[in-house]
Amino acid sequence: MRLAVLVVSLLVAEVAGAQEEVPESPRPERLYLNPGVLMGSSRVVGLGGAYVGIAEGVAGFHSSLAALAHRSPRLDRDWDLGVTLSILDLPLAKARGKDLDNDGLADDAPETFQMQGAVLLQYRNFGVGFSLRNSQVGYCGTSSCESADLLRVSLFQAALAGAVALGRDDFILGFGIYSAQAVFSHRQAGEWLYGDTGIVLDLLYRPYGRPYRVGVAVRPEVVGAWKRQPERAPVLAGRQLYSAVVSPAVLSLGVSWRLGEGAENYNRPSPAARRQLLEGGDFSEVPPELEVGAPTGRWLISVQADFISRVENAVPVRSFTALTEPQRVGDSGVLQPRVGVEHETWPGRLRTRMGTFIEPSPFAEHLPRPHLTGGFELFLFHYWRNWALTASFDVARRYSNFGISVGFWR
Repeated sequence: MRLAVLVVSLLVAEVAGAQEEVPESPRPERLYLNPGVLMGSSRVVGLGGAYVGIAEGVAGFHSSLAALAHRSPRLDRDWDLGVTLSILDLPLAKARGKDLDNDGLADDAPETFQMQGAVLLQYRNFGVGFSLRNSQVGYCGTSSCESADLLRVSLFQAALAGAVALGRDDFILGFGIYSAQAVFSHRQAGEWLYGDTGIVLDLLYRPYGRPYRVGVAVRPEVVGAWKRQPERAPVLAGRQLYSAVVSPAVLSLGVSWRLGEGAENYNRPSPAARRQLLEGGDFSEVPPELEVGAPTGRWLISVQADFISRVENAVPVRSFTALTEPQRVGDSGVLQPRVGVEHETWPGRLRTRMGTFIEPSPFAEHLPRPHLTGGFELFLFHYWRNWALTASFDVARRYSNFGISVGFWR
């Protein structure tokens, strides 16, 4: 009897000790959301992400808010509507072998998914729009790694913005609210939320009669604090949560050029913009209307440099998903160069693309990783608008991404 009482006492003490070990607050470090991974429409991915210096079409909304007021060169009415939907990271290769955070190791992530969409509405030289994109990764929560045990990390990025074109549409200024939200979820344990917002400011310079454009995009640092829920401990699937997630600030500078016959028509005003200029009478010289079918240069070259800021007290997401010892990342700022080329292979029907970019690693001891990108855009049919199908790929060491988009032919 004494032995039984002793055993029961030990078990009760052990359970009480285990209960005392449940943390009441999250870890002080912040999980680093790597901006080096390329997310965008199929055209943006095909050009290696070098799109800030192009900034046209609803597909460019994610890269530059200036795209909201960038009128199509064929637009002949005061208003325009743009819609795009892209499905990326198609399962053409095994996700488990990918190195998503560029740390030199394959991630234990059997499921990955990326989706984004955007809508814009233009009226004369103004534009407004909303964009949303989601990147989800499912990590093995237990050794069995079944669907019910997956620990999912979802990143949502949204923007509500407006833009205005000035002069002869030479300057386009975009501004809005940028939101970054992260969701950590487990089917049995529920979900935990992080998030915050920031101000975005973008600019595009497209001088009339010149075959080039210059763009600037600014993304602020966003620190999304853990949204504490009453009577819930900061633990998910046996893992202690972190205090916040952090997305570093990014300054992007981009330039694009048109080459070939008619390249000087790269920045021509649309018929709607030309009509508005004639009504206002603010310019003594209004550009003549371009003839239908006039050449505009069959080659497009775009280069871009992204300056990614340093962050403090940040650790990789794997510290949470894989229960590894936290390792500091993002301690220094990095540079990410991008180059893209587009060719009008079959004028009015088919465009082909190729690009590359260097993905810096947030881990101090790892080298940058080069990527090769490409794709095509195929005109489908005309029904209310000209519709097009766009496909892209992004391949690198221990990484691949394949996507398709449906949108308007521009």
